[in-house]
Amino acid sequence: MKIAALLLLAAAAAPALAQGEAQCIVAGRVDAGQWAPRFDAVQLRGADGRVIARPDRQSLAGVRSAELARPALLSKCDGDRPLASGDEEAAGRKTAVPAISAGVVEVEAVSFPKLRTGGELVELRVRVPAERVVAITR
Repeated sequence: MKIAALLLLAAAAAPALAQGEAQCIVAGRVDAGQWAPRFDAVQLRGADGRVIARPDRQSLAGVRSAELARPALLSKCDGDRPLASGDEEAAGRKTAVPAISAGVVEVEAVSFPKLRTGGELVELRVRVPAERVVAITR
C-alpha cells in the first residue's frame, strides 16, 4: 500500500517536467533511520561503486549512482521541501508518464522531502540521457 502511494506521488509530479528542468527518481522512504520501504528495484552505490545500504542521511549523501532493475518514474525534484498535497485532485485515467529505462544512472544529488504522515522520501536528482527516457503506464 505504501509503495503504491509513493508511486502515485511520483506519477502526479511527472507531467510537470519541462525541458531542462532537474529530474528525480525516488529510491524509497526512510523513517527513524530505517527503510520504510526501500524500492528493491533501485540499488544505490557510492563513488567507489560499493552498495550503500544504510538508510541514514550521512550514508545516503554519498550516493553517486543508482542501478535500476526496471524503469523508474521521473518527477520534478522537490528537494528538502514538503511535498505538495494531491488530496484535492480528482482521480484521473492512467496515462503514459516519463521514466528512465533500467540500467545505471548517475546521481547528482540526494534530497529528503518530508511526508505529512512521517518519514521522508529519498529523492535522487539524476542525469538522464534523452535516449534513456521511456513512457510507461502504471
